[in-house]
Amino acid sequence: MFVIPDIVHVVLAVYDPQGSYARHGGVVMASIFERTRSPVCVHILHDQTLTAHNRALLEETAGLFGQTAAFHDVSPHVERIGDDIASMVQNRFSLGSLFRLLLPDVLPLDKVIYLDCDVVVNVDIQELWDVPLDGCSLGGVLDRPAGESYRRFSSKAFRLSLMGCDRRIYVNSGVLVMDLERIRKRCRLIQQSAAWVRRYRHCADMPDQDLINSCFRGDIKILESRFNNGYAHLNSKFRNDLHDATIANSILHGMLTPKPWETLRGSVVDRLYWRAFLKTPWGRLSPEELVDLMIDVSEKSPLTHRRSRQCYQTVLFRLKRDIFLWDGFVIAWLFAKNLYHGLYREMKNFLSGGMEKE
Repeated sequence: MFVIPDIVHVVLAVYDPQGSYARHGGVVMASIFERTRSPVCVHILHDQTLTAHNRALLEETAGLFGQTAAFHDVSPHVERIGDDIASMVQNRFSLGSLFRLLLPDVLPLDKVIYLDCDVVVNVDIQELWDVPLDGCSLGGVLDRPAGESYRRFSSKAFRLSLMGCDRRIYVNSGVLVMDLERIRKRCRLIQQSAAWVRRYRHCADMPDQDLINSCFRGDIKILESRFNNGYAHLNSKFRNDLHDATIANSILHGMLTPKPWETLRGSVVDRLYWRAFLKTPWGRLSPEELVDLMIDVSEKSPLTHRRSRQCYQTVLFRLKRDIFLWDGFVIAWLFAKNLYHGLYREMKNFLSGGMEKE
């Protein structure tokens, strides 16, 4: 008897004020569809920044592979995120990184796979979909290279401890399997996120990721590292071997800057990104247009030091990294900030004559 496989539900967040980000979502879609035999529905969370033209190209990308794309305008829900969360994230990251917090309310589904738009899927996504969460709300991959851990007395470990995260099981939020049904029963995610931001915004480094690890501490299943391989491109022996087992059966995450579309590093992530790009409607370029695109990317690359200003910026960056990011300095700074914010809350409570709600 022929059994129709379940639909795999994948979520991408597209916040595109410049009109150039949607294509990265198209690349993720093409990489999924090319390697997955099961039916896939990609849910695009977006706001008014997604143009009609880019929406049509995303729909066309799904159509080219006989798959489905569904669009969800989260603009009415964004206001519920709150100014505190939005301002904290927008200082360093895109507002779209918060869209995932809306998923339990926006999608009437029990389970989804959330992907950032700087990943390239080089595995049948059904394999990730079939991984059991064993009663946990989320599934994610540890945010560090395999075999490494955050040192107990490092500034990173101290920061995570202040926010209520566990340094031993701190996951990267770029690839998540989410049990939406369990999350709805467990908490009201937006309200819990707002309370967390009021308490910990002063020491958050990766706002969305820190928030998720803190709020779901003890409720995250650790997945195989191949499902969020953010460090493969650091190993040069894999650069020219796209069929290596480490590469051919994983989800590659370009989480380190510069991104694949910002430079021509020659890494495996770059190669897979541009190969998938050519399979999208954005990739329908003449040879002349393709050459111009590659030259533009190369010129914008921070790895191309053709001007003295770039070299000076690199020197200043290294000085900042080696001095101001020294563990001792960072721990002292975090301790002082945490003490200040604690005293500020106590004084505020005293003057208001009541207890501040956490």
